Amino acid sequence: MEAETNRSAQDWFRLMIDMGLAPGLRTLGFTGAGRRFRMEIDRYWAEVFVTESQSLLEATVRFTLTLRVLTKDEWTEQLRVRPYYPTRTRRDPAPVGWEAPIGTLVTVGGYPIDDLWWELEVGQPFDALAREVLTTLRVFGIPAICDRIRPPT
Repeated sequence: MEAETNRSAQDWFRLMIDMGLAPGLRTLGFTGAGRRFRMEIDRYWAEVFVTESQSLLEATVRFTLTLRVLTKDEWTEQLRVRPYYPTRTRRDPAPVGWEAPIGTLVTVGGYPIDDLWWELEVGQPFDALAREVLTTLRVFGIPAICDRIRPPT
């Protein structure tokens, strides 16, 4: 991707999602757009949210992934209660089902790293960054989602 420094950090971030993360998520079986993607598995919905954090630098965006698994019944109830289904904020009550930031699923030496954020700087190529995020999801996130849907017996 050619550097375009006349874009804002938010524009560059949206471009990275649209051109880097979204196609990879679709390859993994997710549908969606923007920062929310989901996949239907049996009687469940698996979701991946791209969660952004405030950055101290104007030309940088920090982000992570949040994963969620809901039964279809829980999903229907959520839509009935809040039909617009906005992105959850920290003040919202905990969702029904399972939810975890990707950092709690990534382990090093058998221990979770807990807090994992990526940074995207305006104008910097993002192909390698998108691949790293998708690899982390494939190696750590997808197995955790599958464990919530089909618990080990």
